[in-house]
Order: sequence, then C-alpha cells, then structure tokens
Amino acid sequence: MVDNVTPYQRCLATLAGEVPDRMPAYTPTIACDVASAILGRRVDAGGPSLWYAEARAWVAGETAHDEFVHAYVEALVDLNRRLDIEVFRFGWRKTDRPTRQLDEFTFLYGDPDGVRQVWRWDAEVGNYIPVLDTAPRIRPEDYPRLARERTRGAARAAEAARANAGAAEQAMQARLGESMFVAAGGGGIGVGQSEAGLMACLLEPGAVGDILDAQLEVGLAQMEGIAARGIKVVLGGGDMADKNGPLYSPRVFRHLILPRLAKLAARCRELGLHYVWRTDGRLWLVSDMIFREAGVPGYGEVDYDAGMEMAAIRQRYPELVVWANASGDRLRRGSAAEVYDHCRAILEGSGGRGYFHGCSNTVLGGTPVENVWAMMQARDDYRPQA
Repeated sequence: MVDNVTPYQRCLATLAGEVPDRMPAYTPTIACDVASAILGRRVDAGGPSLWYAEARAWVAGETAHDEFVHAYVEALVDLNRRLDIEVFRFGWRKTDRPTRQLDEFTFLYGDPDGVRQVWRWDAEVGNYIPVLDTAPRIRPEDYPRLARERTRGAARAAEAARANAGAAEQAMQARLGESMFVAAGGGGIGVGQSEAGLMACLLEPGAVGDILDAQLEVGLAQMEGIAARGIKVVLGGGDMADKNGPLYSPRVFRHLILPRLAKLAARCRELGLHYVWRTDGRLWLVSDMIFREAGVPGYGEVDYDAGMEMAAIRQRYPELVVWANASGDRLRRGSAAEVYDHCRAILEGSGGRGYFHGCSNTVLGGTPVENVWAMMQARDDYRPQA
C-alpha cells in the first residue's frame, strides 16, 4: 500500500494500479446552488446556471467578465479544498459572448439579422437552453461538404491545439503544487448525437470517416501539447449512449470510431498520458472495443443508473481506472444514509484500487448538502486493503 503521500502522488499511484492509502476523489461538476451552500457564499461553479451567469457577465463588459472568470476559478479551488477532492478540472462552460441581452433571462448569440441563436434561463427547471436557432438544418447529404471543410481546416486547428492545449492546466498545476492533481480536457472523438449525424454514418460513411480523421488530427495535436506541459490525464471521449445502449450500432462503432480511437490511445501511451473515455449511458455492447481492443485505460462519466456499476466493471476489466461512479440522481433524491451506503458499495466494488471516487457526472441543482458530505464521508471511512 502507498502511504504518507501527497494528493498528487496518491493520484499517480492510483493510475499505476497501486493500492492508495485512500481513494482519491474526483467529481466533474457541482451545481452552483450546491456549491454555494457548501462554501457558505454565492458562487458560480457549474451546471447550466454557470452558463447563464457567464452570459450576464459578458453583457456587463470585458472587465465584469474577467472578474467572473477569476471568481469562477477561485470557487473551484475552494470547493476542492473544502471537500478534500484531489483532482482539479476546469468545468463545462458556455464561453461564447452574447450579442445582446433580450430580457432578464434571454440572450441572443450571433448575427441579429442572420444566423443566430436565442438562449433562455428557465429558473423553474434550472436549465439554460436554446429556444431559437436559425442555422440551416444539417442533412446527411451535407456531410461530404462538411468533410471537405473540416479536412481543409484540420492542419491549422491542429497547430493551434498543439500551441495552446494544456496551458491553463499547466498554470493551475504550478499554482497548486502537489496539493491537487490537475486533469485536462481534450481528444474528444465521435459522430455526435444529431439525427443527421447518425443517419450519415449509414448513408455517407466515407464523409463521416473524413470528419473523424480531422478530429483525430486535432486530438493528436492536443495530446502532444498537453503532454509537453506536464499534465498526466486527458479527459476525452464523446457522448454516444443512453440508458438503453449506444446510439449507433456496434458495427458502426467498429468501422468508424474504433480505428481512430485506437490511434489516439496508442499516441497517449507513447506520450505517457492516461486517456479517459467519457460518456453517459450503457456501454456494454461496445465496451470491449474501447477498453480491450483500443486499450483505453480510463472510463469516466460512468453511468450507474444505466447499469454501469463498479463491481461489474471491475470484474470484467480488472485493470481499468474508473473515474467516479456515484449516481447524481441518488445524491439528489436519496437520504444521507442511502447515499452513504450507495457510495460504500461502489468503493467496496472497486477492490481498493483503480478508482477515483465521486459523482459520475454532475452534482445536480437541489442536491442536499448533507448528501454531498455523505458521499465524501464514505470515501474517508473506506480503507483499501493491499
């Protein structure tokens, strides 16, 4: 067992398959209202309310937006420290600047007289969603043109990615030292979830393959930039499943995704990077391709409620590193005792290694704070055995 280590060293030991002194913690996102309750002050930390808050900051001007970003980063650091979470990551943001604010809750993006989107904050459901999009609808027959455009722009995009990927994470790791372990996002690959994209996999597979090759070129450049800046973990993947299974067939996955994913995973191994495939949903129909054939070493956004449970994953993939498995729905709806038991079962199912503990996706708005503490208490009480 690895003992008397820093949080950074604990994460490295977990990646190496060693038994740590305790399981390191990782949770991708904590909703703003929950984060505020944890910290005892109003913060914008994650989820759709963060996107709405950033839109309001943008329309207040450059200085207000700069202050918003600074406060956001400080909130993430404070949350990790308060909850004793080892892994730091920048969250999902909607960073594009609105053209104008239409009313208290509604913002216009793009050209007011041309292609534009309108987004609105719905306080009742706690979501910031597009309510208008005038962009031309993409059809499967458009994919050859899109492929040509992506191919032409791939080299320039890759050059920019190589120059910039991992820079913010490098600066944060230097600031935090070994008190936390910073992970970077990048290397995403997939056909998306649109009806047109899914149909194009069957009707225009050559064009979809060309688009995936352009994604791969950029992803490989991101990996090189991230590795050069000393970051060890890349949170990649691509949403491609729901609770019933993959959105496209295993045959499509094998033909279109697997060859590119295998190249990406191989390059990460050469660079000394741990690559994490992230997607919600039930993955069993394609999981062998991802974790055995492509050799991806990490799995994130692991959807407990879709049947991706820690004990079953560990039985099938003894060496796979699992990045959080607690159910966000269980955290929001259950009692603190139920959350504690849920998390203890996950920790026990891990076998004491290869697991970063936390909520698999988002600690949802309205989650009781005591349930977040119960999730972390389960981690603190569990001691892996060598």
